Amino acid sequence: MANDQLLQTLSELNSRIQSLIEVQNQLQLRVEELETRNLVLENQHQSDVKKIEQAEKDIEFLTLSHRLADSPDTIISTRRLLIRLIHTINNCITMINEE
Repeated sequence: MANDQLLQTLSELNSRIQSLIEVQNQLQLRVEELETRNLVLENQHQSDVKKIEQAEKDIEFLTLSHRLADSPDTIISTRRLLIRLIHTINNCITMINEE
């Protein structure tokens, strides 16, 4: 009888161990799924941060453009003037470097 009780106890323990192993395997799969999802979300976040930074630069540029000029024609001529000034400065730098 003692052997039968011992065998029954061992069988119950084995059943519980198997159940725990199954739960552990399910939890491991869930952890892997969550890690993958986290990686995807981190990549998406980095992409969103870059888009926001670019949008902020665009806002700053547009704000500055509108401060410089009242009309679109004035903005265009101001941009052309700035491009010519930058070109002139670059030529001066080139000339200085050549000396």
